[in-house]
Amino acid sequence: MIALIALLLVVSVPVQTNDRIRQTWKGPDTSAARELFKDDTSKAANTAVVKFTPAGDSGVIKALADALGSTPEEKAALNEAFTQFKQSYEAEAAKAGKANNLAVTMTFFIVANVVAYQQSDMPSDADTIAMSQSMEQKMSRVPAFAALSNADKQRMHDWLVCMAGFALTNYMSAKQNSDAQGLATIKQFADYSMRLALGIEAAKLTLAGPRITLQSDTASAAGADTTNNKLIGAWTTAATAQYGGVMRLRYIFNADGTYTFKSERSSASQRWWTTEESGTFSVNGDSLTIVPKVSKATLRNLNGVVQETRANDLEKVTYKWTTHFFEGIGETNLVLEPPQPTNRDGVLGGNSRFPKAYLYTQGDKLEWRF
Repeated sequence: MIALIALLLVVSVPVQTNDRIRQTWKGPDTSAARELFKDDTSKAANTAVVKFTPAGDSGVIKALADALGSTPEEKAALNEAFTQFKQSYEAEAAKAGKANNLAVTMTFFIVANVVAYQQSDMPSDADTIAMSQSMEQKMSRVPAFAALSNADKQRMHDWLVCMAGFALTNYMSAKQNSDAQGLATIKQFADYSMRLALGIEAAKLTLAGPRITLQSDTASAAGADTTNNKLIGAWTTAATAQYGGVMRLRYIFNADGTYTFKSERSSASQRWWTTEESGTFSVNGDSLTIVPKVSKATLRNLNGVVQETRANDLEKVTYKWTTHFFEGIGETNLVLEPPQPTNRDGVLGGNSRFPKAYLYTQGDKLEWRF
């Protein structure tokens, strides 16, 4: 089945969840997306409206390559990768008799991103077929999708295929290589894609047999705890000091309740302190407790020669925490407010909205010196 394509090309370009990607999405308003998860049979279904006829290059592949790539080499690699994703998908779709079908493409997009987010196995062929058949019925009943022009459907199809292929390929690669950082990064990317295209958190979607189920806000509050899902993954911050030094910090929170922390700080004399820490964490409402088990500091000179190593104090801290999306920069931040400044995080930030908190950006785009 087309949703089970083994896209083997590995793309190692850093993921950037920013406004450049946002500008490449041209689909309907996200308010239409929730209609895809309702069992409304009051309207007649005309599945012909989800089909389209390709009419040349939609421009999506180049737009996405330019948005995700930072250098000419990265953009060229992404252009080639997206072209292969699209060719592979469309060949399999044609074999299944589902070519140029926007509902089937949407099913592939949702399944690929939920699998990458939950870091689970792909559903069976039979279940995926049933999901796509249901999606055809539902999408054809939603006026916003039925009203799309042929060109709009093609652009949306190409975007969904490329983004799904990117998420699924990088997830498969990170899983095969036991790459914890890669898994955390692609998890955040999958969630970003779902929020951007559908306005729905990946954590609220479940692949249950032949059904794609959207967890209601009421069920989320009263039932299974999805709060931790907002925390899982990589969070980073970086700054340059007035004296010329730099600071880079990263948390990676894992689904099993463990975490790792790394920081690099340089001084005016170009000596570099690196901290590497690991331990456990727990969440109770808006309280996040971090309990380190091991914490080591290493001092290096500019050439990387180790001059000193020492064990850090194990600093157990309970933060007040939340996540906040900053519209101006198009980024979600992890907000950590401690009872007092911590040695691990350093000087409290100066954000006017959160003056007594540390802010960490979602994802990991840091370039470490050591």
